[in-house]
Amino acid sequence: MSARIRLGWVVSLLPIVAAVGCASEGAAPKASTHREPFVRPLPDAQGYTRLLSKDDAVGMRSGHQALPPGQECGWHSTENYEELIICLAGSGELLSEGGGRRPLTAGTYGYNPPHTRHNVVNTGTEVLRYIYVVAPAAVDTGGHH
Repeated sequence: MSARIRLGWVVSLLPIVAAVGCASEGAAPKASTHREPFVRPLPDAQGYTRLLSKDDAVGMRSGHQALPPGQECGWHSTENYEELIICLAGSGELLSEGGGRRPLTAGTYGYNPPHTRHNVVNTGTEVLRYIYVVAPAAVDTGGHH
């Protein structure tokens, strides 16, 4: 084996040796999935307020939206997330590309599957308040709560 090939082989092993050395000294900690339970008041504000962030929940995210009459949240996609929209007050419509317009009123909820462009519009005369919850889409393994 030539000196150049041996040197290349040794250099290519350096990251592996360094990683094993680090592991023997204690592997770098993985992102913690441990979260503490909590109860918080719902916001009483206009506009958008985040409820759950990556610091609060492992995979789920959520927010509170208060839309004045005639306003909308704007077209967006769920990408790799599925979304639940829970209407607390007011009335409006949940619009989705290919899915039409569905009424959204206090006491109702809507669902948007992954990769669905959608919008929420306040069609009523009072503030439309709703909570959205998104979570990474995963295949159902048959288990349930």
